[in-house]
Amino acid sequence: MRTNGLVELFPDADHHAVPAVLDHLSAGVALLDRKLHVQFANKAFRAMANDGALALRGRTLSSSWPSSARQFDRMTRSALLGAAGGTMAIPHPNDGRLITILVTPAHGREYDGLSGLGHRDSAAIIFMLDPARPSTLPPVWIMDAYQLTMAEAQVALQASLGRSVSDIGVRLKVSPNTVKTHLRRVFAKTGVRGQAELVGLIAALRSVRGDCGA
Repeated sequence: MRTNGLVELFPDADHHAVPAVLDHLSAGVALLDRKLHVQFANKAFRAMANDGALALRGRTLSSSWPSSARQFDRMTRSALLGAAGGTMAIPHPNDGRLITILVTPAHGREYDGLSGLGHRDSAAIIFMLDPARPSTLPPVWIMDAYQLTMAEAQVALQASLGRSVSDIGVRLKVSPNTVKTHLRRVFAKTGVRGQAELVGLIAALRSVRGDCGA
């Protein structure tokens, strides 16, 4: 069964207060409608867009780098059709640090809480992650939230950093098959459909932890 991601993160929150909640995240979050126009962008997203990571002109969002514009367009249109969307990295215009962009469809019960934004017809969600805004997340956070074992939580955290199955296996000293088994269980327990959605989920948890000062 899929979970409502916002409810999992903020179980006591009034969904009509979702915009204020999202403005406390250090990760950028934006909603796109079916014409791929920006419906909502939280404070971090607007700041990173103004900083040049993505170009936000009016309600139109695009990559600031011509070399990555086609990939960004392909990802957003894929999410519009309900497919996986995807992830990409865009160099920051100031120092070249890589800004991670995650695009995922805005469909399903896990995003029901976004109705608090007044945008029930949202088609895609974009997460923007800046390594200059680091935060740590202990395994116990996702263990408690999603009833993961320690081994599953460790694999989930490694996968959320974009690492491959083989790389995770080397780092955790387990076989690739064991990593795959843990990932299948993580996907089932968290309700995500793959690594891209897992990145977004754990990025949000990291942001909440960092901003709460826990």
